[in-house]
Amino acid sequence: MPVGHQPDFPTFAAACQALGITLSPENYQSLVHYVRLIELGNKKINLISRRDTARIFTYHIIDSLAACRLIPKDARCADIGSGAGLPGIPIAIVRPDTQMLLVESIKKKCHFLELAVSELGLKNTIILPSRAEELPALECDIILSRLTATIDRTLRYCHCHLVSNGLLILYKSANWQAEMATIAQKAARLNLHWLRTEVVKLPFTDIPRYFVLMSR
Repeated sequence: MPVGHQPDFPTFAAACQALGITLSPENYQSLVHYVRLIELGNKKINLISRRDTARIFTYHIIDSLAACRLIPKDARCADIGSGAGLPGIPIAIVRPDTQMLLVESIKKKCHFLELAVSELGLKNTIILPSRAEELPALECDIILSRLTATIDRTLRYCHCHLVSNGLLILYKSANWQAEMATIAQKAARLNLHWLRTEVVKLPFTDIPRYFVLMSR
């Protein structure tokens, strides 16, 4: 692989195809540009763990994209606690039909997101520099939360941003069942119910990603 463990286009396109995603060469070049921006930005601020620098493509990007098949066409989405823009920016690149809101409260990270969105020309992406709980209802079809907080906490600050029948997509690890066991009553009070949990083995690493799907 090239420097930084960057798969070439045929290899990465095949990995995306395994996840139900058709990746164009233009999509791939935008992802390459985005990864380079993360690598540069990470030298100044903590966007991702330093130990993950060599696997941005083979872990962070492919993991972000794994939820694409769960997102309906023309959906209004919010990435809560977006950080470096993961998963929101990769999804916005590959799925230009979506409207993507990147919710991030840390100013330095918001500056990075503004740079990335501008350089990538993502006209379907808006940055909201705020905490989710401080925003008015965003009325989203899809809320995305990737490894940012416990399910309990995520429900508290995300539920109000979903439309009726909207979908909350939580990127979780193998401990998701233990977390779910503690939130049944709270979910009911918030008018949320668990639909199902899907597990995906991520290409390149075989790391299992559990998608906990909840609806309003």
